[in-house]
Amino acid sequence: MSTVVQKFIVSACVIVLSTVAGYLCRRRGWLAETASERIMTWVAVFGYSSVGFLTVWGTPLKPADAILPIGAVLHMFVMTMLSLAIGRWFASDRAEQGLFALIAGVGNNGFTGGAFVLYLLYGEEAMGLSNIYILLFMAMAVLVLYPLARHYANDFPQGSMADLLRKSIFDWRSLGLPLILAAIALSSWGIKRPEFIARFHIVDILVYTITPLAFFGIGLRLRISRMASLGRMIIGTAVVRFGLGAATAIALAWATQILPWSLEGLRWKVYVVQGFVPTAITSVAVANMFRLKPDEASALFVANTVIYLVFVLPLVFWIFG
Repeated sequence: MSTVVQKFIVSACVIVLSTVAGYLCRRRGWLAETASERIMTWVAVFGYSSVGFLTVWGTPLKPADAILPIGAVLHMFVMTMLSLAIGRWFASDRAEQGLFALIAGVGNNGFTGGAFVLYLLYGEEAMGLSNIYILLFMAMAVLVLYPLARHYANDFPQGSMADLLRKSIFDWRSLGLPLILAAIALSSWGIKRPEFIARFHIVDILVYTITPLAFFGIGLRLRISRMASLGRMIIGTAVVRFGLGAATAIALAWATQILPWSLEGLRWKVYVVQGFVPTAITSVAVANMFRLKPDEASALFVANTVIYLVFVLPLVFWIFG
């Protein structure tokens, strides 16, 4: 069994146990579900930002690789806008429409999602390309997801989209944006990341600290009884995330043929497979940060992930394997 597979098995166990632990803590009254907001804010602001900074800094960047992260941002943006428009068909109110865009628009492209699926399909090179794919994810979160969540969490929003964007950029919770830009600059300038970060497995330690905290927070908000009442949202999220997500990824990948560095071979497969992975845990974190129906966000995340594992993933292995 390879080291990567072992890490995934450990991660899967950590995810399940952490979610169950959070769920039981709320059910038994040991911890209030409102603690999830503080936990998820810490995870999104300090956890993901630090991992993103160290990962991007440690990734050698070449001009030809720019098409993957730029294409990823374009896919996320298009999907989020389409989900916002489609959300009115499935949502019962304005806030749910915003949540639908947040959940259906962005996928779990990292180690516990698309990156590992691609590793199983094509090996370590595909996982490396997945790390390049998500280079600009935090920038996308700050510039698009934060303003969207802020706007739809307020019943009576004030100010223009430019005001929302400015507030998001200068919000302390947007720490990830300058960190990612700094990491890209350091990598582009050839400034090597300190060796002790790899030697002492700093990124691994951060990941295995952040991951259980994030899923514990999801467990705190998870109400299984809500699943039935969210039937339309669950179905809609699955259709958009897996159906429309795949179609959008294929269309955008095909459109790169007119560019000097088009998506071909393994890069094409990475881009398309990443286009219809289940919803991102970051979306749940953002919903908690801005109080945009966080309990529904947790339920939709769990339901969407289960649907992917049971129905979509076997098709992925059949088509791309």
